[in-house]
Amino acid sequence: MRQGLKRVREHRLKEQDAFFFNWSLHLPEEFQLPFAPTHAAMAGLNLHREQPAHLLAADLRRAFSGIVAGNVKEEGMREIERHGPFTIDGDKDIMRALDGLLNAFVEQRRMKIAGTYKPCYRVVGG
Repeated sequence: MRQGLKRVREHRLKEQDAFFFNWSLHLPEEFQLPFAPTHAAMAGLNLHREQPAHLLAADLRRAFSGIVAGNVKEEGMREIERHGPFTIDGDKDIMRALDGLLNAFVEQRRMKIAGTYKPCYRVVGG
């Protein structure tokens, strides 16, 4: 940790970058674009390993955004009411891990609210 902090400090001094904000941080466009949680958008996520890791991470972020929207945001909840649960599909190992994580969230009552939780998603495995 100390070595890493030292490298960051040296880099920021050399580049005359501020210590209070990381001006040189680059966020790929995939992480900056809004995501509309529709059934087509959720089904179109590329949740496979045969791609750069940052693209997979961006689509995993979109999957979680869609789940949050389906649980608590008006537009997502309306989408679920009209068309049923979102389908999330991808690499078998990723889907198994995602399903386990989401089930743990449900068991720990981290997903939604009061009463019995009815998932707004269905995980299928590629």
